Amino acid sequence: MKKFIKIGKEQVEVSEELYKEYYKMDRRRRYLEQDVKVGGIDIDPETGRPIYIPSKEDSIERLMENGATFQDKQSVEDIVCDKAILLILQKALKELDSKEQELIQDIYYKNKTTREIAKEENVSQPAIVKRHKKVINKIKKYFS
Repeated sequence: MKKFIKIGKEQVEVSEELYKEYYKMDRRRRYLEQDVKVGGIDIDPETGRPIYIPSKEDSIERLMENGATFQDKQSVEDIVCDKAILLILQKALKELDSKEQELIQDIYYKNKTTREIAKEENVSQPAIVKRHKKVINKIKKYFS
């Protein structure tokens, strides 16, 4: 299998060994720049003054005290639950066969009615409703 790394806007083919090392370095850099959850101090190159870099781990209460605003009132727990449900749903949808996926796409993403789908497939509307219920029950199994 060919391995590529992105350099600028170009995808460059590399050996597997170089690929692994590159992404280890890239992950370490991202960790140090984005993920480290402790504050730090850096020196401003122009003024020579120290600059405090706040911790990336912060409480919502402290952020709000400092004037941070959030677009909606959804709690962190709700956001985490929503994302977990979405991940489970994506996994369940991948397990459906192509005909079942197409039905879900038609109803939930293309906003087609069961009547429209039945007409397109030249079957009865109750047949589409029955298939839909069967697919929904298949998906529900992932949530129990």
